[in-house]
Amino acid sequence: MFASELLKVRSLPAPRIALLITVGLVVIGAVVVVIVGPAQGTSSAYYEVPAAIASIVVTVGAIVLGAWTFGLEFASKTLRLAATNQPSRARLVLVKVFSALALLSVYVILSLAITLAIEAVMASVGGVNLPFSAQLESMLSGGVEAIIWGLFAFGLALLFRSDTAGIVAALVLALGVDAGLQEIPTVGKYSLGSAISSIGDAIAGDIATLALGVALVAVAAWLALVIGAGAARFITRDLA
Repeated sequence: MFASELLKVRSLPAPRIALLITVGLVVIGAVVVVIVGPAQGTSSAYYEVPAAIASIVVTVGAIVLGAWTFGLEFASKTLRLAATNQPSRARLVLVKVFSALALLSVYVILSLAITLAIEAVMASVGGVNLPFSAQLESMLSGGVEAIIWGLFAFGLALLFRSDTAGIVAALVLALGVDAGLQEIPTVGKYSLGSAISSIGDAIAGDIATLALGVALVAVAAWLALVIGAGAARFITRDLA
């Protein structure tokens, strides 16, 4: 089953397109910085602009790929074929979860490694020192956050039986709804976005809203809720 998932990743264009778009946008941002020409030797914009673009685009790309991993089966109507290859629906979901995690990890690592290389080039062009350790910590933090959002989008796509619905729902939550949830007294800090940010802050060494252990439990609970609900619907409903 894992072999077939690997074949899909290698043969279908979505993962490559996501990576190319991500890197392309980072390169465009770097080119714009060169054109604008901040003061050389003093401006951190040479490496901060590519990093800022990557922090947003990688998360969006992770959401798209997370939803795509299972949503592809619904969109292409290949669920019956997948279920024939793996009759146990519970095991099929589990395989898909680990496949999504693997795909997201590779995408995030490649995207951020290339971004870091671009930052190094841009720092050289601008004649500024690249704070490598700080940028690496920031990227690790953002990478982990992106992977979690991708897994959440996977669960939404499974729940709504649509990759498009999973992507839209995850983006709406990440970019808007979650901020409102965080304003709710007492319980708001346990929203998915707050918990994810707390994990990222802990990795980067920043002050976090939640302790790392609590944030990990909150994220695990959110993922278990949405993926579990999607899995329950998938296991108990007809495949048509």
